[in-house]
Formats: sequence, structure tokens, C-alpha cells
Amino acid sequence: MSNESEQGLRVQRIRIWIGLLCQFVCLLTANAHAQTSGYSVSIEGAPKPLREKLEMISELKTMARNLPTAAALRRAASNDVGAFKEAMKAAGYYNGNAKFRLEERVEHEGWQITFTIETGPAFKITDYHILYADAPQDAVADPRPQSLEQVNIIPNGNASGAALRDLQRSFLNALWERAYPAAEIISRQARADLDQGTATVNFVFKSGPHARFGGPIYTGLTRTNPKHLEKLVAWKEGEIFERSKLVAYRDRLAATGLFTSIDVAPGTPDKTGTAPVMVTLTERKNKTIGGGVSFSTTEGPGGRIFFENRNIFHKEERLRIEFEGSNIEQSATFNFNKPLPRFHGSGYTQFKFLNETTEAFNARSLTLSGGLKKQLIDDKLVTQAGMTLETSNIREDGREERTYFVSTPLSLLWNNEDSLLDPTKGVRASLTVRPYTGTDSFTQAEALVRTRVTFGPDKRLTAAFRSRLGASFNTSLADLPLNKRYFAGGGGSVRGFGFQEAGPLSADNDPTGGRSVIEGAFEGRVRMNKKIQLAGFIDAASVSSKRTPEFEGDYFVGIGGGVRYFTPIGPLRADIAFPLDKRITDSDFQFFISLGQAF
Repeated sequence: MSNESEQGLRVQRIRIWIGLLCQFVCLLTANAHAQTSGYSVSIEGAPKPLREKLEMISELKTMARNLPTAAALRRAASNDVGAFKEAMKAAGYYNGNAKFRLEERVEHEGWQITFTIETGPAFKITDYHILYADAPQDAVADPRPQSLEQVNIIPNGNASGAALRDLQRSFLNALWERAYPAAEIISRQARADLDQGTATVNFVFKSGPHARFGGPIYTGLTRTNPKHLEKLVAWKEGEIFERSKLVAYRDRLAATGLFTSIDVAPGTPDKTGTAPVMVTLTERKNKTIGGGVSFSTTEGPGGRIFFENRNIFHKEERLRIEFEGSNIEQSATFNFNKPLPRFHGSGYTQFKFLNETTEAFNARSLTLSGGLKKQLIDDKLVTQAGMTLETSNIREDGREERTYFVSTPLSLLWNNEDSLLDPTKGVRASLTVRPYTGTDSFTQAEALVRTRVTFGPDKRLTAAFRSRLGASFNTSLADLPLNKRYFAGGGGSVRGFGFQEAGPLSADNDPTGGRSVIEGAFEGRVRMNKKIQLAGFIDAASVSSKRTPEFEGDYFVGIGGGVRYFTPIGPLRADIAFPLDKRITDSDFQFFISLGQAF
């Protein structure tokens, strides 16, 4: 055999042995992989809240994966033990311990890792020490607060990391409020007495200099006049610094509706201790076009479209033009609002054209009004006074009447609701007194109240209430113009009855209206999930020819139910309602679709 043939045979034999060796290694690896490819983890001995936290930080529990060997499982379990001990300290168990055991399950079905937790007693903080990393401005007497109690913080001894963090943040807020705008947290250290089960904690801060308010410095303004924004500030230059006044200023800026982002923060105090206020703003687009649609069997399809120009003259002025229409009413409204920051209110002017086509009357009206509004009590209370010029052309049963009135309305509005379209708490209450003179002289007064209570598991249940009272003085029903009378019925009144039909009727079965009205409504709502809410309701009203409401009069009552589908802009509401004691002129039911809760 030639040397070349022998050499080729040796190469072939080597390849065969290498192939067999590779197959053998693959079998061994597969067998080892099969033994460790699966494992389960359990944590024993920890109270439920702590166990849930440990499960969240366990590498083996949260990052289940195939580990190549039992040794790798032990290393991962050891890492978890270290993390568990730190978590127990954070929860206030400074003397806690953790260990694990690794057991192979039968028939090579993987491994069982069991962690045993020994928490020991929860430690109690007995002493809280406030330390400062910087020296006081006054070398003789340090005016900075030296204890939690000095700033009205009463600790409960909870040794958990979250409780200590909250205490430290509360003290930091107190420093900010006490004229230390540059204060910051440096560190927090707890020292445990393992034998006594107690601990002391050191909170370390840097206070920075004691400061007084400087003026605002604006960044990001392109359209808004900064001198107008200066009129909204909640402090006077030279006053002792208070963090709460920065928050108040930020709220005032947000209330303008001019900005998409607002940041109000203290600047670095100068040598005199004066800290400027750094205001960083992003202006929103000043023009908006929007609209909405609705439908009801009482009013038919309806819709509105509006155009709004904010900041039209660079000082928060607002112009709004709105058109609304349905089978019953069509209107065009022009509003102009001029903020008056020094007055903490605004001036307004409105022009409105209204066309009404109802079963009771047809009327076309023009109004021009103006006045002042003033906000009080954190803007929750609004007072308003003004003057209105109004003329109407009223037609009913072939008769036509032209009226001219000058009125001086006065109103109070309290509103602390938490949402415009879907309030879950708060009260909205208003009282308006409107004296009229002109074609006739009389006075009308109207009070409106609505509120709701949310309760039950996960706040899923809501009980909502609404009431309305109206009265007319110094006039008879015959002399009171039809478009100034009180009516009830429809989607915003007594559901189950047609528009203006929950009241007395004429011989021709047309609504006559009254000098006074009383309305009440209750609605119970159940939130089924994040998107769906079911509701049941009962509405009632009494319209009277007397000047004040008749609480013992004849009531028109509607009952029904509906569904609300929650969208990003508010709940879409669909209701069906039925009249009780139905008259021959009343429909069997009424159906309503609109955006927003009924009240």
C-alpha cells in the first residue's frame, strides 16, 4: 500500500473517531440539559406582602430560563438570597435571614428550589436625627429645623424603607416651604440594635442659603407678553421664600390654557439671599376648531362647531365663535373674554342670535351682554355681574309679540368638580338673580345644584343627584313672555318626556310653561370595566303658574336606564327613558345619545 493510501486511511479513521466523539458529547449535553431544563421556585416563611415583593425581585422567579448545570442554579439562588436580605432590611426586618435548598425532582424532571425566609421581628425606629451637610449662615445660632416635630411631622416608628423615604421627602418639602429653595436630600442611614429590635435613623440634608423671592425669569415664550404673566405671580419680591407660592403660580399659569408644559422652580440665591424664579414654558397652539354631535327623540339630531382664538392680543384674551343647531334650537354666539389679573377675574362681552322652534312658541332673539367675573376661594367660587340688552320676536298661535328688555344679572357659582364631562366628586351649585325692565318689569331667580358620591369596591358605584328651582316675581303668568317662562322635559330635564312637555298643556295640547319650576333627579351608576358603565335613573319635575315652586304640586316622573362607553375625550352616553302616568299626548319612550354624563 502506498504511503498516500495509508495517509488517507488514517485521515478517514480520525474523522470517524471525531464524529463518534461529537455524538457522545451531544448525548451527554442533552442528558444534562434534560435534567436542568426545568425548575420551580417557592418562597416559604414570609408574610404575604413581603413574599410578593420577594417574588418580584427573584431572578429565578421572574427570569425563568434553562440553566446548564445544578451549579448554575445554586449561583442564581445565592444571588436571590442576597437580594432577599436587602429587601427584608428595606421592609424593616433588619435581623432577617434567607436560605435555600435545591432538590432534584423524580425521574429527572428538573429541580425544586425552595427559599426559607426568617424575618424575625419588625424593627421600630426610636430616634430620628436631622443632620446638615453644609454649615449654617448664622455661625452663632442655626435657624434650620433640627427635628421632624419642629416641622409638624409626627413619625410612627415604621422602619420600612418606603416609610423612611416618605418622612425624608416630607422634611425636604418643609425646608422648601421655610425659605430654603436650594435644599436637597444627601443620604439616609439606619442603625439597628439587633438585640433590642430597635433602630435609629439619620436623615442628611443640604439646606443651602435662606432665601427671599426674586422676580420671575421666563424661557420659551414666543407669543405671550411676559408682563401679563408677571401679574399672575403669587408673591411679592423680597418676601420670604415659600414653596407653596410657586405651586400656586404654576396653577395660575395652567388655568390660562396657554401652555402645554409648565415648570416653575427656584433659581440659585445670590449673595443677598434673593432667589429668582425660573419659569420654563411651552406655548400651545392658539387656535382651535372643534365640534360635537348628539341625538334624541325629543330634539332630533344636533350638533355644534366652534372656533377659538386664545391669546389673540398676547395677554390671554380669548375669542370664541360657536354655532349650535337641532330641530328645536339654532344659535350663533360670539364671546370675547379679557382676563384682569390684578382684579383676579375677567371682563366679558357676548353677542348671541337664538332661533327657537318649539311646541310652545317660535321666537327669534338677539342679546348683547357684558360684565365682570371675579374668582374667589382658589377659583372655586365665581361671582358675576353684568348688563344684558335683549330683543325677541315671539310667535304663538298666529299671534306675534315684540319684546325689549334690559337686565342686570347677578350670579354666584361654586364649582369644585374634578372633571367637565365625567366628574366623580365635587359639587356644582349656582344662584342667579335677574331683574328685567323694558316691555315689562319683573325678576327671576334660579338655583341649580348637582353632585355625586362614589363608593363601593374599587369605587365602582356612583350615586348622582341634581336639583333645579326657578321662580318669577312681580308679574303674572299671562304677562310673562313665553320665552321667559319655565319649562321641563327633555334630555337635560325630565328624561321620558318630550322637550318642554313635562308640565301643563293648553287646550291644543301645547306646553304653556309656568312662573316657577322644581326639578330633581337621581342616577345610580355601576362601572362594569374600564370602558363600560351602566346607569339607572329617575327624573321628576313640577311646573307651576305660581311665582314660587309648589313642592306639593303634580310631578311628572320619568324613569329609565342607559350605558356609558368611556372614550379618551369623555363618556359617550346612551339613555332610554319612559314616562310614568303617561298622557295620551306623551310618547311611549324617549332615546338620547350625547357626550358626557347627564350630571
